[in-house]
Amino acid sequence: MPTKDFARCFSEVVRRHRKKGNLTQETLAEKSSLSSKMISLVERGERTPSITVAEKIAKGLSVPLWRLIKDTEDLKR
Repeated sequence: MPTKDFARCFSEVVRRHRKKGNLTQETLAEKSSLSSKMISLVERGERTPSITVAEKIAKGLSVPLWRLIKDTEDLKR
């Protein structure tokens, strides 16, 4: 069985954490010092974030970056 694409899984993990925290894309963007368009593109899997952007997203979600990466790896399986 093929594994899922990392970028697609990462986008789903970001969305899950955002919704779990009851954040809108706009609020997450503000907390991450990113544009809401960037958050939207990442969540739709249309942009693969750089490590710097992923770190900003993690900070905005109040979770460590390793958690987002681990959750992504778990989802890929």
